Amino acid sequence: MNNGKKLEKLVRLIQESLKDFPNTEIFSNYKLENKSGRKREIDVLLKTTINNFDLIIAIECKDYKKSVPVEKIEAFNSKCKRIKGISKKIFVASNGYQADAIEAANEFEIELYNLNEINNQKIINWFPFVQLKGNFLLKQPYHIFLDKSEEDELTTEEDELTVYFYDKTPPMMLTGLLWNGIVFEKQRELKSKLLYYFMKYDKNLNYQTIFPFKVELSGAYLKGKNGKKVNLLRVDSYVIGWLEEIPANIIEARSYKKIEEQTVANIVTVDIDKNEVANFVFTKEKEVKIFHTNANGQVSRMVTLFEYDPKTDIFTDLRKEKNEG
Repeated sequence: MNNGKKLEKLVRLIQESLKDFPNTEIFSNYKLENKSGRKREIDVLLKTTINNFDLIIAIECKDYKKSVPVEKIEAFNSKCKRIKGISKKIFVASNGYQADAIEAANEFEIELYNLNEINNQKIINWFPFVQLKGNFLLKQPYHIFLDKSEEDELTTEEDELTVYFYDKTPPMMLTGLLWNGIVFEKQRELKSKLLYYFMKYDKNLNYQTIFPFKVELSGAYLKGKNGKKVNLLRVDSYVIGWLEEIPANIIEARSYKKIEEQTVANIVTVDIDKNEVANFVFTKEKEVKIFHTNANGQVSRMVTLFEYDPKTDIFTDLRKEKNEG
């Protein structure tokens, strides 16, 4: 994601966190027709209805290394002036504005905001960010099930831990096969269970949890005496898992405020796993809202669905549709 698009994303998430009306819609890179019938793109667009009046707010985002020149303010004003229905104009920059740009914005009634970077240490002073890392270990030796008629053909050589396949799948070490199939593919599920057990039984972070597993291996074999193929039917073992508290990997933090005024919101981006990030938006009302971005770039707001009380071992469903009626 380039710097401009990243700034647009952060501005949109902040607006999502600050919106006061439930019927407000927020769009990125939204195209509107101007007076000539041509489509013009708005970086972030807000649509809302207040007292039966439809309002459209256009936001321009510029992540420049230098302060924004007056030409950019004039161009944004000209674009909005030729689009029917825009009620309010906002300009957001990452490195401030030139003096002429500020004067022009006042004349054009454009609100100016900064989204400036903040030192990570300052973020940690606001809020002690930590992450819980899931650690996993495959327990050996494995319990291997073979075709009974061929069990005596298996040697005790090191090569017995290499798994071969009757199809064109390349051979691989048994430990790697189990790790990919059990730990790597299911690590999100395993970590969720670790968190569940941690909350339910009030254990310390280093408490180890055992996850037994069985892997059926149809079409796989080991090499026995004289290279004889010994059919591998199943492998049983278990994974040991535990949680570890580590410092949060803060990618960046920014402060969002109108020029010469107090901060409206702060946004912190934390790297969580596999190119996935979490954005924490701290509003001036001291609320915290969290947004998750997956590896495909899809963004979703995180909400609390359930609460768990370890004393009563009761889960409370907090979803809105469950609480109504």
